Amino acid sequence: RVRVLTSATNSLVKVFRRALAEGVTRDGWLCGEGPHFLEEALKPGSRALVRSVLVSAEAAEKHRPLLARLPADAELAQIPGRLFHQIAGTRTPQGVAALVELRLLDLKTVAASRNAVLVIACGLQDPGNIGTIVRSADALGASAVVALAGTVNPFNPKAVRSCVGSIFRMPVIAGAKAESVFKLLRDSGVRILGTDPKSAVGLSSADLRGSIALLVGQEAAGLPLEISREADELLSIPIRGEADSLNAATATGIFLYEVARQRRFRYQP
Repeated sequence: RVRVLTSATNSLVKVFRRALAEGVTRDGWLCGEGPHFLEEALKPGSRALVRSVLVSAEAAEKHRPLLARLPADAELAQIPGRLFHQIAGTRTPQGVAALVELRLLDLKTVAASRNAVLVIACGLQDPGNIGTIVRSADALGASAVVALAGTVNPFNPKAVRSCVGSIFRMPVIAGAKAESVFKLLRDSGVRILGTDPKSAVGLSSADLRGSIALLVGQEAAGLPLEISREADELLSIPIRGEADSLNAATATGIFLYEVARQRRFRYQP
């Protein structure tokens, strides 16, 4: 089942070279590097369908048990180690890269589900932050993460590395139009909550049960005015006066923990 390739001009090698740099293929398949990426994609409950795997000759031998778990219809190709180093997106490549197709998400279905918890990223630019938010959403029982247009791509290679496999379990939508998202949320009866350090309503005093959506803005600028106006309520996280603000991913994690606490950590599937 292993195709042996030797040329940098091979069409599959070119696809991997481009996808490893950009994070996704032109068809929208997610591309990642390292055996951990592939192992997470293959775990039970993953939303990923592994389509193609590229390995160096050394990695093919080292990770033979992992490669043996590939689905029967997955493509497996081997290239020389020097060529893998040329196309890899990391400084110390481990010789394994994969293309995976994520199952499509119907946001309308998620928003209509009982006790839905959605995280709406509004203009975040740091891929590490959006990746950490996806990871926190996965760990603390959120239903989906939505990145509005103008937000960094959550499938950016750095974002995918930051979420440590959560991208395969947590439904993520990128490039969503704000107007369409807010209309869908209101039609579905989802309360829209925003964060504002000047709000007199503290996070712990708010009722965070039922279906909610959390708006997360940039650290320095916060939520854009046109976005904050969409919120049904603005909440603050009390911090010491000497501190200017919280990191966006940290604030989201605190918010989601309070949501989970109020629901007694009973996570929805």
